[in-house]
Amino acid sequence: MTTQKSHITLKYKDIDNGKKSAYLDYYKDGKRIREALHLYLLPETSKRNIATNKRTMKEAEAARAEKENELLAVRFGIETKEPSAMRIGEAIDEYEKITLDKGDTSSACNIRSMKKAVDAYRGLETKVVDVDESYCDGFVDFLHKSYAAQFGKISMTSARTYIYLFSSTLNKAVADGVIGVNPLRFVNIHGRITRERPLKKFLTVDEIRSLMNTPCPVMARPQVKQAFMLSIFTYLSFADVLALKWKDIKTDNGRTTIEVHSRKSSIPLTSVSMRWLPETTNHRGLVFKGLPKDTEIRNILLQWGKNAGIVQPLNFRLAQNTFIYLLLITGTDIGTVSCMLGLTPKTMKGYMKMVAASHIEDKKETVEIE
Repeated sequence: MTTQKSHITLKYKDIDNGKKSAYLDYYKDGKRIREALHLYLLPETSKRNIATNKRTMKEAEAARAEKENELLAVRFGIETKEPSAMRIGEAIDEYEKITLDKGDTSSACNIRSMKKAVDAYRGLETKVVDVDESYCDGFVDFLHKSYAAQFGKISMTSARTYIYLFSSTLNKAVADGVIGVNPLRFVNIHGRITRERPLKKFLTVDEIRSLMNTPCPVMARPQVKQAFMLSIFTYLSFADVLALKWKDIKTDNGRTTIEVHSRKSSIPLTSVSMRWLPETTNHRGLVFKGLPKDTEIRNILLQWGKNAGIVQPLNFRLAQNTFIYLLLITGTDIGTVSCMLGLTPKTMKGYMKMVAASHIEDKKETVEIE
């Protein structure tokens, strides 16, 4: 592929992975020069790549025109501006100062952390004009795979923050005329550094036992404790608990289950879970008739958890997560859990990470909660 508009020729040569690298081909002082532009055309396998290539070709043509003007200026003795000698560390410092002047101390702190990552990557003495697509591509990989800060490998959320702040630094350099274009525009970031979902929280077996042995702080509201413990052993959500009726609890051939209408599924009731059903001879209507309003329930759960020595606040989502945690650490097949609860593979992946993070290898005996 060749574009001929003057004695300076814009050309593209094939490189790895179907890419093409742009360069200028011209003569200066009788010598042939092939000047790499560090701009690349992507394989046109998607609309996104086609759009990116159009922008790249415009940038390449602009570089060709700029070089032509530069050579004409030299030929006719016109003074030209020397390329900026600004270092990347200086550019980051300037961006941090502007951020601090705006009173944004939090972002300024993140900029300083980003600066440490840039320093660990290739140092702070690299000229801004030398920060090209290849540099940026490597920086993204470095943050993704290699960089470890003071307390270990950074999270992908931090990596994304550093990339965006580094891009803002380069955007400022563009606005100041230090460079012509931000090279990060041509680097795929989102497919490599993704947002991390926080690990799902759960109660350990010891914490469950502690809750069992700790009375409900409001003795007049025993059903709050009963409903929460039932959720732990059945995966019932708060809405499911509120809607649960005695007719939804069925026994067939010695096997007792709860019909969960919201998920159109049934959950087996074990002897441990059945002990948390309210004691009554009137098995009609709602199972939990004495539950207070939402605000009072939250306050009771909060105080109950504190009394039991549990740091994280109690809520019904935590109880549901705990049910899945108990199933998985006792060796229940992922497919069985997914099918029984109507969970997608993506959701189950989050629960598997939760269990992996707990560092529990094989403690099946500890799950026998009496």
